[in-house]
Amino acid sequence: MKTLNISPDEMQLHIARYNELTPNKSRTAGNIPPEAREMMTARETKTVIAYDGAKDTPWGNGPIAGPKSFAVVIAECEPGNGPGLHVHQNTTETFTCIKGRFRIEWGDTGEHSTELNLFDTISVPPGVMRRFHNISEENGLLYVILQGGEKNLKDVEFAPSMVDDLRTRFGADVVKELEKVGYSFTAGIE
Repeated sequence: MKTLNISPDEMQLHIARYNELTPNKSRTAGNIPPEAREMMTARETKTVIAYDGAKDTPWGNGPIAGPKSFAVVIAECEPGNGPGLHVHQNTTETFTCIKGRFRIEWGDTGEHSTELNLFDTISVPPGVMRRFHNISEENGLLYVILQGGEKNLKDVEFAPSMVDDLRTRFGADVVKELEKVGYSFTAGIE
């Protein structure tokens, strides 16, 4: 079978330099206060790989194009930082600790947990409530793979109670902006 021989310039389309990645919060900084976004996600997320049509998801598109319903994101969390309890209804979310230590919690109220040390990995199935936070004394990094969402990874849901907190702290317009980039607040509602 014939192989591909691509030029160094063509290979640049398949390389992401961490120091050149754009923080995802900068994509929404004008509409969503950083404090509100941090309730939804890690302090800093940088998309490495994403489907080119994924611009309207919380992860945007990365410098490396990937298949539909697939993304690789690096989440950076200060000590104690991490997103609120959420669910991906159709997406498997896999976390690998690449710096620091993280607690991964799951269950409708986060009643179960495990700790990830360096290079430990957990893959959370679709439909399971989950959250993560950095339990180390240093900034931590998680390598996050999102795969399989039928709605192009726009299947993130938070508990409805989070809406009240967001509205009180930031106003109804911020909730609308979060919904525009793919967040919803319907987890557990039948």
